[in-house]
Amino acid sequence: MNKSKLSGILKTLIPLVIIFLFYQCMREEYNFDKLDDEIEIEGGFLTPIAYGSLNLEDIISEFDSSSYITSDPDGLLMITYEDSLFSFIADDLLEIPSTDFIQYFIESDFTILPGFPGWNPGDTLVLQESEKFPFSFARGEKLDSMILDDGTLNLNLSSQFQHTGNIILFSNNLKRNNIPYTDTIVIDDPSGGFSTNNSSSLAGYTIYLNDSVGSDSMFLEMGFRVELINSGAGINAGEEIEVNATIDNMDFDAIFGYIGDYELLMQSGDLDLGFFENTLDGYIRFENPQINFNLTNSYGVPAAVSISRFTGFKGDTDSVQMTFDSSIDTFGYAYPTLTDYINNDIFKDTTISINGQNSNVSDFLAFLPSRLEYGLSAISNPDGESGSYNFVTDDSQIDVDFEFILPLWFQADSFALEDTIDMDLADIDEDADVIERVNFKLEVTNGMPLDIDFQVYFVDENYNHVDSMFSENSQPVIGSAIINETTGDVISPGSKTTLVEFTGDEITDLNTVRYGIIRAGLKTPSDSNDDLVSVKFYTDYTVDFEMSVGVDIKANSNDF
Repeated sequence: MNKSKLSGILKTLIPLVIIFLFYQCMREEYNFDKLDDEIEIEGGFLTPIAYGSLNLEDIISEFDSSSYITSDPDGLLMITYEDSLFSFIADDLLEIPSTDFIQYFIESDFTILPGFPGWNPGDTLVLQESEKFPFSFARGEKLDSMILDDGTLNLNLSSQFQHTGNIILFSNNLKRNNIPYTDTIVIDDPSGGFSTNNSSSLAGYTIYLNDSVGSDSMFLEMGFRVELINSGAGINAGEEIEVNATIDNMDFDAIFGYIGDYELLMQSGDLDLGFFENTLDGYIRFENPQINFNLTNSYGVPAAVSISRFTGFKGDTDSVQMTFDSSIDTFGYAYPTLTDYINNDIFKDTTISINGQNSNVSDFLAFLPSRLEYGLSAISNPDGESGSYNFVTDDSQIDVDFEFILPLWFQADSFALEDTIDMDLADIDEDADVIERVNFKLEVTNGMPLDIDFQVYFVDENYNHVDSMFSENSQPVIGSAIINETTGDVISPGSKTTLVEFTGDEITDLNTVRYGIIRAGLKTPSDSNDDLVSVKFYTDYTVDFEMSVGVDIKANSNDF
């Protein structure tokens, strides 16, 4: 045979070989309506092309790349999905509102005429007042203190006194590095029309708030010392220094006290379950599945979390609702204490596990949902002010991760996995005139406790059916291994040898094929009452295979 003709035959064989190699793990045998267990191969060649050993981890990884496979200490295989659902940062949730303090006055309640004995030019008269600056919050907060990353104290002052002097602001309730706040404003205009605007940065300061007696309001107390230097004029009763004050642009580093009733999170979303995306209708029921919400929290605030929605969807309309008992409907999670804050240990982890003891998770998964829709919310301080002391830093956050653990311990009947592979057979008819038969021989030993049936559908570029590897209801069934129920050891594996034949005409018919749809059906054993039995799959359960391919040539010397 000339070199170019041999090359064409190999191009024909390669796509067919790919079909078999792609899902050797899922099928034990390839039967066909063209099957002949006793066939002899004459006038051609038969050569091994693949052999190996695959376990259920290999099988599932082919159908679903979104998960990973682990095992417990006994070797029981588990499918695990993980995803980050959402994260809330305190700086995006909690704000300290800007505070506009009421207008107030430092006012003289006496009169001193010019030249009054003891009130001589250059003498200093001191007036002193204190004022409570109230802070207002919207959610029932009762805060003890706030450490500020940023903030600005704005003062608008005007003086009617016809003297120069100083206005000294101070507060023992506003400190930085434990040093009380103080600021001095110089009155340099003795006309009685002095005014100024003054701004002071509060970055790094701590505001210590006091409670007003008999009131829910909190306040910052500040003092004002006025030193008037006699310029020769008198002082009239009613003359005043007017002060308007605001604190704005406040950004906290940490706040302490009772933060009130915030919604710490309110989140809804959806999540794809990759394993079930590639499944067909059938029945499968898993034992001990588990869905975990893994929370990492650094809010120093107790909270109650509610699951408002947890619905599984199959397709666009079919759905099933997961139900929970009271321990899961609303639950709390770990939070740091003030001691943890002092010790710089504020990140606390909690795992909320949804399982068969607190939900209908097994029935939920038996529905084979390919997508979950969820809704979660968390309310701070469910016990009100009688609960634990609160603190929140600007870095406080709640991270919620989702973990789906599916032990490979289940019962199944007609449960099928399906996937699509590229398979362009456009040139397959080029060598049909010299190929009499293409034969595939497969020897499989099944060391798993379930029956496996297998089918390959050939489809065109529009996914229209062209042919199938096996005729309907004639798919090969790989018999289950016999397993020791106590130890889980394989006593006797199932095995079978199959030969599949393609003739030249049948090869030619495949020239419109562009894709192959692989289907693998699973069925676990039944007991004496014909009830399905749940079986476990361990790391050492395997399917062993060896494949050979042969080509019978109908050629004469003119083809060489």
